[in-house]
Amino acid sequence: MTTGSTRCFRGRWLLLGVSLLAASTSALAQQADVPAVPTAEPEAADTSSPGDIVVTALKRATSLQQTPLAISAVTSESLVAQGITDSQELTRTTPNLIINENANGGSRVIIRNLYAPGEPLVGLYYDETPITGTSGVSNDAGGTQPGIRLFDVERAEVLRGPQGTLYGASSMGGTIRLIFNKPDLDDFEGAVNAQVSTVSHGSGAGANIDGVVNVPIVEDVLAVRAVGYWDRTAGFLDNSVLGLKDYNKNRSYGGRLLLRFRPMENLTIDGMAVYQDRDGFNPNWNLTREQLFGRRFDQDLRTQTPQSDKFQLYSGTLNWDFSFATLTAIASYSKRDLAVNFDYAPFFSRYFTGNIAANRVPGYGNFANDCNHGLIGGANGCSPEEYQRFVTGWGSLTAYQPQSTKTSTQEIRLADAQHAIKWTVGFFHSNRDNFTRSLLNTVDPATGRQLYPSGYSNAPYGFGSTTQLDRTIADTLKQIAVFGEATWQVNDKLELTAGARWFEYEKSTGAEVIIPNYVAGNVRLPFSELSGKENGTLLKFNASYKFSRDVMLYGLASQGYRPGGVNQTLGLPSYATTYDSDQLWNYEIGLKTSLFNRKVTLNVDVFQMDWSNVQISASYQGAFGFITNTPSGTRIRGAEMDAAYYPIDGLALRASGSYTSAKLQDNISLPSGINLCTGAPPYLGCAVLAGIGRKGNTVPYSPEWTAQGSADYTQPIGNDMEIFYHGNISYRSSSWTVYDRTAPNITAAGMELPGFATVGLRFGVQKGDRWGLYVFANNVFDVIGAVNKTTSATSSVLAPVVSNGVTYPSVYVTSSPPRVIGLSLRTRF
Repeated sequence: MTTGSTRCFRGRWLLLGVSLLAASTSALAQQADVPAVPTAEPEAADTSSPGDIVVTALKRATSLQQTPLAISAVTSESLVAQGITDSQELTRTTPNLIINENANGGSRVIIRNLYAPGEPLVGLYYDETPITGTSGVSNDAGGTQPGIRLFDVERAEVLRGPQGTLYGASSMGGTIRLIFNKPDLDDFEGAVNAQVSTVSHGSGAGANIDGVVNVPIVEDVLAVRAVGYWDRTAGFLDNSVLGLKDYNKNRSYGGRLLLRFRPMENLTIDGMAVYQDRDGFNPNWNLTREQLFGRRFDQDLRTQTPQSDKFQLYSGTLNWDFSFATLTAIASYSKRDLAVNFDYAPFFSRYFTGNIAANRVPGYGNFANDCNHGLIGGANGCSPEEYQRFVTGWGSLTAYQPQSTKTSTQEIRLADAQHAIKWTVGFFHSNRDNFTRSLLNTVDPATGRQLYPSGYSNAPYGFGSTTQLDRTIADTLKQIAVFGEATWQVNDKLELTAGARWFEYEKSTGAEVIIPNYVAGNVRLPFSELSGKENGTLLKFNASYKFSRDVMLYGLASQGYRPGGVNQTLGLPSYATTYDSDQLWNYEIGLKTSLFNRKVTLNVDVFQMDWSNVQISASYQGAFGFITNTPSGTRIRGAEMDAAYYPIDGLALRASGSYTSAKLQDNISLPSGINLCTGAPPYLGCAVLAGIGRKGNTVPYSPEWTAQGSADYTQPIGNDMEIFYHGNISYRSSSWTVYDRTAPNITAAGMELPGFATVGLRFGVQKGDRWGLYVFANNVFDVIGAVNKTTSATSSVLAPVVSNGVTYPSVYVTSSPPRVIGLSLRTRF
């Protein structure tokens, strides 16, 4: 903790020292007068200024500076300049965007401090297709959003604030749209990027390679574009218990195949197939061990924590221009298979022989019932002592959760952007099926690897079984919506917009327990299912006024929502098994300007979001998460800024930042009948909600300040060659993982995430877009940037650290990667 805090303090001074750098290559583009062509993804426009960007956030083409909402857009050139290769790294370029890596696979995306478990609060789009996480055993699909490889990208758009009318559910906080290059119907071309790197506190080298080739098959009619990548990162995590060194050598590979068919000038059909395969490990480590013994990046668990994440996407998009309007139709199918392991040994080991009297081990009644019915193999009796022997025989257990999510979406819309009234109408349908298997498996004490599947498949449940829980969960989310938006261009200066969306969703969740876990309160249960259904309307109102070609003021009021669901946490009262959707209203005023002959771009906005019926999570008995609604509302107020300055040819300075305050408007409460746990674990028959919120508390994971900065300079050296210099800095202020910082067992050591700043440098020689050779360093000062913490003081599944007879709470942290230094090469043909 001391080391991390010192480094974070140093990061703040670094932020001040390089404040002339500026970040967010996003929303800082110069204004372009681009005709609003109603196509799904317009071709790149020829523009007079290097920063001009065309976006399709309104589902029609507009200039970035003439789009009346808070939006950032990062071009392909900016991504390459900053060495950004993954969607999680967009936080370096966008104000008020936080992406926190999840210890159990995927990430949680937060915009404008809108944080809560459940369905995503930020929409993630792969071109026109929405991508979501897997809901798992706790319905927290928003915590497992996949990372997307960013290569051969046209641009990335980040829309801040709710986008409910055009993008529907789970866009309450905003939307991220990743737009990839489409096949070129005329030119054969290709590109290759390669990189080697080393990581601090680790050994070995990391390497990756990306490649793309574009092949016209029939000129002006048919072309294909193939993209592939392979990536291997160097490891830096150790496990002192199992004797593992630098074991988290993560590996990923994949690609996409795109086809464009233009049988006639006004009809374009695009097809895409995507595959992405990642293997890695749970990234958290014990911060307490670093403070006591100097062991940084030590994951001192009794089990290994591998993860695998496979993603497939198939989509087709049709754009047909009828002159009076353009028809766009999109259909997609995606499948994601995510499997995670995490240690559960401490939850059960306290009940082993000698720790607690045999007649006090939880679950004996259910064990005795099954035992007396002959359902426990190998039992010599059904006494408490025999139950104790049964539990002790489990050894160390790992939770293994393979999850499969299949999603199909269809959208059809008609849009006209050629007249004084521009309009869009459409229909949306989505069906998501998720299947999760939740297993508790014994691990090999020497290697920490689980012994699945030999536990239950070859022997009846009982003594000697290596599986101590087998539970399946199946959930389905079906959504339909009808939406429309119209913009009236009153005159050359004033535009008025109104939009609406009617939605309906149905969520069904079913589960069965094949093998129970008596200590955890499980019994054998046949498959049972619950469902919930809801519908409603979302509204949007927007007005913009152009004082001149380079100055625009806008104001808007908009709504967002996300679906509710059904809990499958065992032991909850029946009335707490379902929860409703939550909603918000956003009120915003913004100013977009291009000054001094467009050498300076400055965009600012202020907003207020009123969030009602908020979904919150707690854990039953400190181990099994569930979601419920709280009547306490949340008010989020803030301001955002992004700016760019081009003082001379070849030099670009960019900066962005935000201030956001997210406060509870009343006390948080759980449904009556659910008792809050008190004291220290173990917990039985109660729910843990550490630091339960009180009026005026700040929303968890909500830094008040974010700031980004970058500087790029190209120096010609003759023969069309140039030297390239780049520096960037990204900062977020401190936040907490709980609401109430004064509650029992809440400490800064265990729940505060100190503010931190990371700095990146890049230097090289290049010849236009033909080739470039660079050296780079990410996280130059090797800062520990904590993005999540959990502590054994409030968790039943973490073990404390004992040193010289003194017991210290373990604080597990998920942090940003340590310093990476490398060499990269790019070439285009």
